[in-house]
This record gives sequence, structure tokens and C-alpha cells, in this order.
Amino acid sequence: MSVIFSGSYEVFLSFRGPDTRKKFTDCLYTSLTEKGIRVFRDNEDLLVGKKIMPSLTEAIKQSKIAIPIISKGYGSSKSCLMELQQILACREKYQQVIIPIFYDVDISHVKGLTGSFGKSFYELVKNERIDRKRIDEWEKALRDIGGARGLPLAETNDGHEGRLIQEVVSKVLLQLKKRDLLVTDNLVGINHHVEEIMRLLDVDFRDGQAVETFSNVGRAVGIFGMPGVGKTTLAKVVYNRLYHLFHGCAYLENVRERYTQVEGLKTLRINLIFQLGNRRSQEFNTSDEAMYYIKERFSNMKVLIFLDDVNDSEQLTQIAGDLTDYGPGSRIIVTSRIKDILTKVKVIAQKYEVEAMEEGQALELFCKHAFGKDFVGDVDRTLSSAIISATGRLPLALEMVGSCLFLKPKEVWQDTLEKLKDAPHEKVKEVLKMCYGDLEENHRKIFLDIACFFIGKDKRIAIYMWEDCKFFPREGIEALLVRSLVKVGENNELWMHDQLKDFGREIVREENPEEPCRRSRLWNHEEAIATLRERKGTGKVQALGLTFDHGTDVCFSCEAFYPLCNLRFLKLGCANIEGRLQNPLPNLRWLDWRICTGKPSELPYFNVENLIILDLSGSLLPDLGYMKALKELVIDGTSIDTICFRGGSMEQLETLSACKCARLEHIYELDHLQSLSNLALDGAAIKTLPVSIGWLKKLQRLSLKDCDKLTEIPRSIGNLKELQFMDLSNSGVDELPHSVKHLENLKVLKMKGTHIGKFPEAIQNLPKLEEIDFSLCRNLQIQMHCDLAGLPSLRVLKLSYTRISHLPDSIRRLSNLKILEVHDCKELQALPEFHPSVIILGFQKDVHSPGTVMPDDCRSVALK
Repeated sequence: MSVIFSGSYEVFLSFRGPDTRKKFTDCLYTSLTEKGIRVFRDNEDLLVGKKIMPSLTEAIKQSKIAIPIISKGYGSSKSCLMELQQILACREKYQQVIIPIFYDVDISHVKGLTGSFGKSFYELVKNERIDRKRIDEWEKALRDIGGARGLPLAETNDGHEGRLIQEVVSKVLLQLKKRDLLVTDNLVGINHHVEEIMRLLDVDFRDGQAVETFSNVGRAVGIFGMPGVGKTTLAKVVYNRLYHLFHGCAYLENVRERYTQVEGLKTLRINLIFQLGNRRSQEFNTSDEAMYYIKERFSNMKVLIFLDDVNDSEQLTQIAGDLTDYGPGSRIIVTSRIKDILTKVKVIAQKYEVEAMEEGQALELFCKHAFGKDFVGDVDRTLSSAIISATGRLPLALEMVGSCLFLKPKEVWQDTLEKLKDAPHEKVKEVLKMCYGDLEENHRKIFLDIACFFIGKDKRIAIYMWEDCKFFPREGIEALLVRSLVKVGENNELWMHDQLKDFGREIVREENPEEPCRRSRLWNHEEAIATLRERKGTGKVQALGLTFDHGTDVCFSCEAFYPLCNLRFLKLGCANIEGRLQNPLPNLRWLDWRICTGKPSELPYFNVENLIILDLSGSLLPDLGYMKALKELVIDGTSIDTICFRGGSMEQLETLSACKCARLEHIYELDHLQSLSNLALDGAAIKTLPVSIGWLKKLQRLSLKDCDKLTEIPRSIGNLKELQFMDLSNSGVDELPHSVKHLENLKVLKMKGTHIGKFPEAIQNLPKLEEIDFSLCRNLQIQMHCDLAGLPSLRVLKLSYTRISHLPDSIRRLSNLKILEVHDCKELQALPEFHPSVIILGFQKDVHSPGTVMPDDCRSVALK
């Protein structure tokens, strides 16, 4: 016999030929080699009296994994015993991995050298007259392998050999990391993301390892987030820890880019098939032929597919087909800038958003690249923290910037920090440009508007302007949301990551680096003020914003605004304008002129007919004039004393905010404001409301908070069928008109700090009322006959600092009640029995009714 050894192997198979060579071992060998694993198997038995050859010993030594297949006759083979002895020696010396397979043999017979297995072994040593030392060595080897943790055929899927082979291949792949995708060694803060994605994929994930898939139902996870946030790295780590559980795996990178190339779809499909089934690409003439093959070939195959950077759901389905056509238990991982990338997937689909790193993790990642260690010294901490803040804690930016600063002097660090304050790192900018380039033109305009002016602004207000400019904002904002380029906060405010904000502003700067007056947007105060003072404005400017501090006395001439014929947004701060505009800025849609200090006679004439949003907060006696197209009017903190709109004016007005107008005493007829949905008059000096308020058919929010001179609400309030929110807190109102019983859509009623004396009967049957706040109503009592059962939607009831002495039993029938506040209700002696889910805040009496639970820490629960 001659054995040719030609380099290192990854797996060494040790087996007895007559028992398993042509069946199990051959199938295992084929399955391993099909996965690209280099396997050594000796097809010859060692002849009697011969020693194990040096080349065979070398093959065992250099293999990373040894698989002894312990069959019934394994112990009767001299070559098998010598190989096993060598395998165990390599485990001791080289930490070689051993995966023993117990093929149709009782493990206890191997370990104890009993039964037919032990009998065949002792017959060998007797007939061959083996010396005692060798017998002891072989006995020890067999007992050791019998005590090892192996894979018994009998206990694997009821003895099905195919299932056992799959499990062996899975373990070998896991140990070899044969298909591991390349991932940086400097991973930080990724484990909790991996655990969550494994949960979404329904994978048993323990101690950092994927053990098994729980369900045979197909599942997919779309990992999304803004560019540079680490989606691909995270998905690669998940893939690397998961692929060993599947019969076939495929990874397609840069799908978005490759899809657009000539024959890109065909190439991607062929690549997918080749990775899953090892079929050569030239065997397919068309992409349709490849798609048909996918459906036929992989319908019973459990696969893992990872598609990186997919641009839309069509790409996903055209490349991979109908994901239900793959075998039971298949899993799909997709990374994308699009939130809803899996909308057309017919298996269970989950979304996972990757966000910027936490501050501590960001510092650790930055240090790995900037210092080559996990921490930063005290000397460098301040500068490092500033740079991390400037990157917005974006992993890609942290890696790029940190690597560029490695071993660089402090002066370079300081220069880098100043650059980052104005624009992202070049590598980050390249990634962001690709994402920006995928947007439609109107989407880009909205993105740039937000980046330059509207971070923190109410989305609803900005939509008014974009809608009038035909930017189709609802579609546009959704496009930005699904790409993680913008977010909307809990209070409807627009938000954008700092790196995206800086990138957007850099896009505008690049429109004309040398002449700001020829850019579309001027958000920088110094550049904007220079444009106006030097009268350099052009028709290119669409939006301009000044940020003067309160009290600054700055005045511009009307001539400075003449060239700004395409201006649609203007923020003037506390600046003043001399003279009257001859060119009334015909395209102006949004005028933000807060703290205007000019006298009414000095106010310039703007073309207000096309104005959609007007904010004059803090200004002196503004002249509201005739504004037919206006949708948002904010005059908070002004010295206005009367609101009286001309007939035909304000017919499109949706929001009127006149809060903290201490001189506002009179409000005249409002009946022509048929579009008004939000009316806020907090802190006004009004004593009455006009009866015409009841004609505001679209009014949804009414806030009269702190109107302490307002003592009554007109009966016409009951006509407001769309009203959802009413706040009368700290007003002079002490009674609600009976007509409020008709407010069938009212969800929130706030009368905190009023003089109301009894729980209003009129609100006891409002089906949608969710929150009632009567706290600090120090005269309030609840009648014994009060029936609260007619409030099925009530979730929050606030009665703190009132005179209530009891609560009616009907309160127990409020199945949706979650929070009851009764702080400092000194006359309240007992409470009815509530469901355990109800949180009771503030009840501290010694007398408790049965079932009432009042833990001490309830007093600290914060309400949102």
C-alpha cells in the first residue's frame, strides 16, 4: 500500500473499510468535499504486521479535525486502532478537534470494551500476539473515545444516516469557520444586536453560538439603518454564527450596485445558485432558466441566504424568487437602507433598525483605531470626546477618522475636529452620496430643507409649505423615513443624525463654494446677513434664515430683498426692515419673524396672499391683514389685544396659536374659519368666547389653559363633533355646559386647577374619553350616584389634591383604566377593589379595602 500526502488537510476520516467505506463514510466524504472541505480518507486497510506510515501520521497531525467512525468492527482493525491512538495524541499536543461518530454500536460497549465490540478487540490482540504495552495503549484509546462526547447514529433522528451526516457537516463548518465572511477584529457593542436578530430569526442562541432553528417556518429579517451605521458588519457576524445550521448558504454583496450592471440580475441569480448548490454558472443560458432551477432544486433544502445592500423589494424577489419555495426552516438576512424592504416577502418577516453607537462604545471603537487600544488616556480624553461627538457616533466615521489620526500629532487632531464640524469624513461622504443619489428630486429638496432649517420643527408645519410647492411631502417624508435619512419624534418633530445634517449642508455648499448668494439655501447666519447687507441676493436662493439674539437692533433696507424673487422660506429673527417692499416676494410661503420690534406703521408690506405659514411670536400689535392661503398662524407672546379677521380671510387656516398674549381681550366672529383644526389661546385675557366657536366643524384641539378671566364656555361647544382635546386648566371656568355630552370624539379633558365643584354629569357617557385631569381642583367632590361606567375608554384619571371622599363602585367596571392619581386627597378613606393592573398613585391611608395594593414605590411612577 502506498499513501500519497499532498499538503495539509482539514478533516481526517478514520474508519474500518468493510463496515462503512462504500456507504456511510463515502456519503460523509462527499458531503464534506461538496462544501469545499479538504478531507483525507485512507482507502486501504493496514496489512498485518505493518506500522502506520509516516505520511499517514503527517496527515493526521496536520488535519484540524479528526472524525473516527466507531463501527462494530472498528476495534478489530489494527490500522484503525493505530490511527485512533495518533488522533488522541494530536488532541493532547495540538488541541486537535475530535468528532467521534458511533455508527451502529453501543457507546457503553466501546467505553467498557464489552459486548461484541470488546470481543472483537480482544480476539485481535490475541491472534496477532500484540505486546502488553501496545494493548494497554489501545485499551486506553478506546476507553477515552468511548467517554468522549460524540454523535451516536441511534440517537440522531431515529437512526437516519442522512440527518447524522448533516449534523457532522454542520459541526465541521462551525469549527473550521470555512465560510466565515470577513469581519473586522475591532468589533464593539455588537453582541446585543446579534442576540436580538437571532431572536427575530427564531434561533436558539446560547453562549454566543447558534444551536438550532426553533421553527421550520421560513423567516426573514431586514436590517436597516442610515448609511455607515454598521448594518453589513452586523449581518456578517450573524451569518458567520449561523450558517453551520443549514444545508446550503449564499452571500451576495453589493446587490444594489451589481443589479444595475449589464446582465446584473442574471449574474446575481447564477451566483446564488452556485453558492447554494455548487452548480457552475455556465450551465444556465438565461436568468429565467436559473429561476426555474431555483424552484426545482432547493424546494426541500434548508438554506441561509444573505443579500447585502438591497435597494428595493423587487430586487429581492427577482434575485431569490419566492422565498416560500425554499426548504422548511430556511432563513433570509437582508441589509438595506430601506425600512420596508421585506414587504413582498411571503415568509414571516421582521425589521431591525441599527442606530448610532452609545457614547461609551463609540469611545472604545474610536480608541481601537486611533490608539490601537480599548481606552484613552486622560490627556487625550477631551479631544477624543469632541471628535466622537462630531462624528455623530457613526461606526464608519469612527473607524475612518480614528485610523487617519493614528500616530498623528495633536495639531492634526485639532484640524480634523474643525473639519468634522462642517462636513463628514470623505469616506463617509462617499457612502452618503450614493444614498442621496437614489432619491427623487423632490425627496432631495425636502432632505436639504430639513438639514438646513427644520430639525426640531413640527413636521405638520413644514408639510404645509412643501405641499404648496408641489414637493409631495407625505410621499417624500416616507421615502426619507424608510431610508433612515430622517426621523419623526414623539412630538411630531423632524430629526436627523448630525452626520446627515452636515452632509446635507455640504451638498448645498458645493452648489457654489465661493459665492453663498448663489446657493439654494442660506442657513449660516454670517453668510445670510452678508448677502442681505451687501445686497448680493439672487434668484437661486430659496430659503434664508437669520438667528439674531433677542434684543439685537438690526435693520435691513427693502432693496436687500428685491433679488430674492424665488424665496419660499424666510426667517428674520428680531431684525427690522425699513421702507415698504415694492417687490412683495411672490413665492414666499413661510415667514418666521419672531420678536419683530418695529411699530405697525413701519412694518413692510409682504405679499401675504400666497403666505402659508406666518409666525410672529413675540412681535409688537402685528397687522394680520388679508391672508387667504394661510394655514399656520403663530402670534404667541405678541401684544395683540383683538383678533378679528376680515371676511374671506383665513379660510384655509388650520392652526391659530395666540398663547401668552396677555393683552388679548377680544375675539370676534370665527365662523368663517372652516378649516381650523387647532386653536390655542393659553394665557389670554379673554372673558368670553364667541358663540361662533361652535361653527368650527373641523376643530380637533382647543387649549384655553391659564385663561383665568374666562369663566364660562358657550353652549355651542357641543357642536364640535371632531373635538378630541380640550384643556381648560387654571382657567376661571367652574362648570361645563351640558352640551359637552355631544362631544363624541373627545379623548382628553384637562381642567386642572379650576374651581369646578362636582364631577360633571355631562361627560359621564363619552365613549372615546381616555384621560380626565381634575387634579388641584380643590372644591371638587364626587356624588354618590355618579356613574362612570359610561367611560369605557378611560385609561387615566387624575384626582390629586381634591376634596373627594370616595369613589363610586362603577369605577371598577372601567376595564381599560391603567392609572389612578389620588395624591393628598385627605378626605378619601378607602378605595374600591381594583384589578391588579391598575396603578394607584398617592393613596397612603391606613385603611385599605380588600384587593387594593399600594406599594410604596408607586408614588414615584412617572406619567408620560
